[in-house]
Amino acid sequence: MNTTHAIKDISQIQTLMDVYPPYSKNRLLLEYAIRTGLRISDILNVKVGQVLGKDSYQIVEMKTGKKKELAIHDRLKQSILDYVEREGLAATDYLFYSNANKNSHIKRTQAHRIIAHAGDMIGITLSAHSLRKSFGYHSYKQGVDISLLQTIFQHSSQAVTLRYIDITQENINNVYKRVDFGF
Repeated sequence: MNTTHAIKDISQIQTLMDVYPPYSKNRLLLEYAIRTGLRISDILNVKVGQVLGKDSYQIVEMKTGKKKELAIHDRLKQSILDYVEREGLAATDYLFYSNANKNSHIKRTQAHRIIAHAGDMIGITLSAHSLRKSFGYHSYKQGVDISLLQTIFQHSSQAVTLRYIDITQENINNVYKRVDFGF
């Protein structure tokens, strides 16, 4: 079984975002996944009207059945606007619509292919779950409290969340090496 990992190097994320053209469906899929930390099943079900011009929106997570409010990052809002205008999408359209049938969204397998291909292009193994974990990892590294991430991911404990976002023994050892008591 393959284990997915967070992308820990921010420059790799920046390189990843340049794999697909700006305002393309594929690029927006990468950005949406990494900025929201949502599961791919929840991302694919988003309709334009839920997110276009909104500061936040509510979803019912497919896996858990729980309601969740999600704030939309300003840059993601702009990317959505640019993409929707470019594609001429209506409020009732799926954000990640299928080219074969605009009344449907792309399938999970297609989303996984898009994401894996982007990873291949920069020389890393990548999945939708990697992007979810990357959201958590970088949020934590930027000072987001682990208890908030535990709530976002709906994990049973902080230990589960730390393991999920790849806070490994190496990171723990770095704490021991960096703590300075002034003597």
